[in-house]
Amino acid sequence: MKCTDAYASVMDQCAFCPRPAPGRWALTAQAVDGSWRREILSLCVRCDDLMRQGGEQGRVLKATGERWYGGWTMGRPEPKWTPNQDLSREEE
Repeated sequence: MKCTDAYASVMDQCAFCPRPAPGRWALTAQAVDGSWRREILSLCVRCDDLMRQGGEQGRVLKATGERWYGGWTMGRPEPKWTPNQDLSREEE
């Protein structure tokens, strides 16, 4: 067994391609039906770069039609309450 084969065997595989993944990253996915989910996935350097390039538009995974975004901040619904909001007025 080569030294590189031993190294690749202890690394995780990228969630989007067959390359070895040196780390895990927080990702947010939007399904075709509009639902959101957040996961921590292993990504190779190439796929990590592609996620970063996707920005606010994200990247579409052709196999499933899901749109993936880097980080946890994408897809959060806007809050209905703000810190300076007067709650007593809304009840009237």
